[in-house]
Amino acid sequence: MQPKEQIGTSTQTVWAVDPAHTTVEFAVKNFWLFIVKGSLEVREGTIVRDPDLSRSSVSILMKPASINTRNKQRDAHLRAAVYLDADRYPDIRFESTKVERGTDRDTLRVTGALTIKGASKEIVVDVNEIDRSCSPSGEYVEYYTATTALDRRDFKIDAMPLVIGRRLDITINLQATRNT
Repeated sequence: MQPKEQIGTSTQTVWAVDPAHTTVEFAVKNFWLFIVKGSLEVREGTIVRDPDLSRSSVSILMKPASINTRNKQRDAHLRAAVYLDADRYPDIRFESTKVERGTDRDTLRVTGALTIKGASKEIVVDVNEIDRSCSPSGEYVEYYTATTALDRRDFKIDAMPLVIGRRLDITINLQATRNT
């Protein structure tokens, strides 16, 4: 992804997403009045960043079995076949197909395929580069926030249409460490 200023050389760099410091959060309306919030854990991810954005990419695997809405009964229901079918589909996958500049120098638009329950849909994610630092051990670290909205029916999650809203607002707070 394009930095504000280059760290090291101007060649392609590979960054590992840190699952312990990355959150995937969602919000959806319930009964058209209340908003239910929850989160998923990231299993792994890789960012390939190149000064030529057309050669940059993002790949992230999330764990649907990790869904957490702070209600155990609801979480078990969401893991079931009618929703995420976490036993049959242990991964939610995002693979970018295009990375391009966003509306200003600190933003990007990442287009890619999101696959949930075996159904893939092209989505656009708006990404803000928040910060970068160098850890005490000398590792380069970058921080991003990304947002998008999904229609759950695009991913074969269409149960209870009169109770649960179609639109899910997604926010990803991501930390990545440079590998190369």
